[in-house]
Amino acid sequence: MSNPNSELTAAQGPLAGLRVIDWTHVLAGPFTGYQLALLGAEVIRIERADGDDMIRTKSLDPHLAAQGLGDTFVAQGGGKQSLAIDARDPRLQQALHALIASADVLVENFRPGKLASLGFDPAALIRRHPRLTVCSITGFGPGSDQRAYDHVIQAASGLMQANASADGTPQRIGFPLVDYAVGQQAALAIMTALLRRERTDPARRTQGEWLQVSMLNAALTLMAPVYANELVSGHKVPRSRSTAFSGSPLSGTFAVRDGHLAIVCNAREQTLGLLAALRDAGVTETDLQGLARVAGEGLVDEAQQLLGSWLARDNSASWLDRLSRHGVPAAMAIDAIQAVRAVCHDWPEIELPTAEGGTRRVRVPGIGFASTEPVTIGLRPPPRRGEHSRQWLESAGLQKDDIDRLFQEGKVHSSNA
Repeated sequence: MSNPNSELTAAQGPLAGLRVIDWTHVLAGPFTGYQLALLGAEVIRIERADGDDMIRTKSLDPHLAAQGLGDTFVAQGGGKQSLAIDARDPRLQQALHALIASADVLVENFRPGKLASLGFDPAALIRRHPRLTVCSITGFGPGSDQRAYDHVIQAASGLMQANASADGTPQRIGFPLVDYAVGQQAALAIMTALLRRERTDPARRTQGEWLQVSMLNAALTLMAPVYANELVSGHKVPRSRSTAFSGSPLSGTFAVRDGHLAIVCNAREQTLGLLAALRDAGVTETDLQGLARVAGEGLVDEAQQLLGSWLARDNSASWLDRLSRHGVPAAMAIDAIQAVRAVCHDWPEIELPTAEGGTRRVRVPGIGFASTEPVTIGLRPPPRRGEHSRQWLESAGLQKDDIDRLFQEGKVHSSNA
């Protein structure tokens, strides 16, 4: 496999020549655009002139926060450009229409109907522009006005219940998993529509394509193992008290001397390997027979208490060595930043300004897959709000005097103004 961060220019990326209008905010929509930017698409972010995207200003670095380069924004903003306008102004609506006419993709995550109220009805846009793909990201689908955030969708989809504590209390996954899942789902949907476009005779293509991607459906797609038994066979599997999804008495997360160790024993060979590893650590044959008996009877609590008491005697490195030698899947439960630092040498680098007036290079998330060919490009830094406003308004046909007037009226913003 090649290094996924090989030095490709934007013109060499797999999506080179693709123009994407990223009219989104917060997490799910911007993450969609970021996936496409990593692959070389030209992504133009549409923002409000008065600024309203909270992730731009949320940073533990006051200097970055003041410049609208919040931590999460930086992690999904590289490679994009920014046009910051008041989209209610008729002059700027005309410019936006011209920009959309030049685009391959429009991604939006407004409430259903909001874009149409601004004069950009997706149904009308795809009739007017047969090569255009519009991707609308909503919380509960196009027929619902219910407001949605990741936390709300985790509750409505059953994800919180599936992650319930031992006493049955629903628990949120501790980060916006659904937002990023829907971002990837939307990127997949867009690539599907673009492939369909390329395989269709232009003379027969009378309109573009309007994609609907909802947070609820993205969450449910991820959760198939939770409901598959009841959906397919009609039988509901009783909730296991084991910490493993499989319900295996010998699978779970156990305390060791220096942290917590996750172990999976879902096959006979893995169980035999675990017993061998315990034997190597000095557990007696009598004790191992006792463990095998309670595990075979499905006594989850008893089996895990025995296993936990032995695992607690040693450190993670020793246990991982033994378990690996005997073919037992296991890993330490570590912080995400530890996992990132082990793999981020393949991720793109971008430059950020420092309080001292210089720059520093930081890694940002990569595309998540590798290939025999290079796939991601060298990214430009995340844009300041409206950094490219003037150039895109000129590209849309507005005259310099008109653009200056719009700036004076506060209808356009640029970090360069």
